[in-house]
Amino acid sequence: MLKKVVLLAMGGVFATSVAAQSELFKADDLVKYRQSIYQVMGAQAKVMGAMVKGEIDFDGEALHQRALNMGNVGKLLGETYVPATEGVADSNMLPAAWEDMDGFSAKGKAFGSALQELIAVSGEPGFDEAQARAAVGKVMKGCKACHDDYRD
Repeated sequence: MLKKVVLLAMGGVFATSVAAQSELFKADDLVKYRQSIYQVMGAQAKVMGAMVKGEIDFDGEALHQRALNMGNVGKLLGETYVPATEGVADSNMLPAAWEDMDGFSAKGKAFGSALQELIAVSGEPGFDEAQARAAVGKVMKGCKACHDDYRD
């Protein structure tokens, strides 16, 4: 119960900070901020992908840290998706994302769930390459699902 109360309170604070941020920053700057977050996430995903493909040596602890890194910066994405960023010329978002915000959000939540599963399993003792392939694969499918429908 306490966890739910804390999450609801955090959600209210987050919503307030998003509204305030959208007034503080220009839309172009928010898009650059969002793209920077995705660059960090992409760099982490690239290394994890290389590990599970056997292109580089598998290191469960390093993979776990990369998953944590993605999770930490991913938390910042929500504050960058404000209506003012719709139509920014340098954005890679397709209009379909804004037109289907429910679908876009659902794919984002599915990606977030897959990432949280990866963080959890990769932090367990005995985490191995087979587990990594399955969990990283789900995260990558989550990335691809959004890119296929909502990214230029």
